[in-house]
Amino acid sequence: MKSLGLSEYVLDANAFYLGLSFLSFTKSYTTSLVFAEVRHLKGSYSLLETLVETDNLRIVDPDEKYVNAVYGVTIKSGDSIKLSKADISVLALACQLNKTLISDDFAVENAARLLGISIMPLGTKGIKYTRKWISFCRTCGMGYGSYLKDCLICGNKLKRIFKRVAPF
Repeated sequence: MKSLGLSEYVLDANAFYLGLSFLSFTKSYTTSLVFAEVRHLKGSYSLLETLVETDNLRIVDPDEKYVNAVYGVTIKSGDSIKLSKADISVLALACQLNKTLISDDFAVENAARLLGISIMPLGTKGIKYTRKWISFCRTCGMGYGSYLKDCLICGNKLKRIFKRVAPF
């Protein structure tokens, strides 16, 4: 696990699964959708409530304009089909608050990089390249955006591949 400074962070669900929120004394943010995802953590609900009560964890939902901006970018990049509403919300919150996002989810990290959000993976090395996903039909050769699963021409399953956008 990487060392964290005294900055404030936006936490994705896997930061809670790794126990970061329980080990950190920094103020953190998350969304109500992420909080609802992690409430089931065995034996830690009271710890989560304590973090909220002591203002070390703030539950904030992003403004709709940031959610829409994130959707727009993730649709263009092809990440939208891999991201949950909670993922979208935490990306939008990090964008709105201009805070570093902590996540080990590769699709979240890819979207964050495209949005210009600073991201810190904890349990992984993170992604090496920003990617744009596309789909193509191996049978007839038609190319599509990544949002389709079946070819509109021949009906076969599409193969999803990525194109490197840029190293960072």
